[in-house]
Amino acid sequence: MKKIFIIGFNKIGTRSLHIYFSANGIKSVHWDKAKLASTIDFNYKNNKNILEGYENYTAFSDMEDSARNIYAYLTYYKEFDKQYPESKFILNIRYIEDWIKSRNLHQQGNYIRDACKLLGLSKEKVNDKWRKDYKNHIINVKEYFSDKPNKLLIFDIDKDEISKINKFFPEYNLDGKLYKHIGRTRKK
Repeated sequence: MKKIFIIGFNKIGTRSLHIYFSANGIKSVHWDKAKLASTIDFNYKNNKNILEGYENYTAFSDMEDSARNIYAYLTYYKEFDKQYPESKFILNIRYIEDWIKSRNLHQQGNYIRDACKLLGLSKEKVNDKWRKDYKNHIINVKEYFSDKPNKLLIFDIDKDEISKINKFFPEYNLDGKLYKHIGRTRKK
C-alpha cells in the first residue's frame, strides 16, 4: 500500500503537513504522544511489519519519542521504503538556526531541558549535536534517494508553496486552500 512518510525533524511543519493531509481526507497520524515512534521501533526490533498497529494510516509525521531517544524518521526511512516500496517521502527542511530556536522554545523550553538531561550535555552542546544531526540527515536522505528521484520531495517550509506537494501527489487531488502553517515560531 502506498504511504506518505514525512521524514524531516519535528518543528519543521510536521503538524501543518499532518493537518493538511487530514483536511484533504488522507488518514494521517502525527506523533501520537510518542507512541508512533515507540511502536515503529518495537516492531522493527521484533521483526514485525514496521507499521503494525498503524496500518490503516496513509501519512506519517513527527515519528519521535524524544524521552527514549527514538527518532524513527531518522533511523527507519530506509526500512519504510523497503517494506512499502510504492510509498513517497517528504523531507521537510527550514533554515537551521530558526529550527534550533523553535526546538529551544518547544514546550516552554522543556524540550531542550529534557534533551540536555537525557544526553548529559549543555544546551550549547545539544544545539551543536542537533545541527550536526540535521545536516547529516539531509545528506543521508539525498544520497539514499539519489537513484529514486520520484520518491522524494524536499519541501522547504519557509520558501516552497504547497503546490509543490500537490504536484508530487497528483493521485490525491489535494486542495491547496486547506493548507495553513500551524505553530510558526514567532520572530522577535
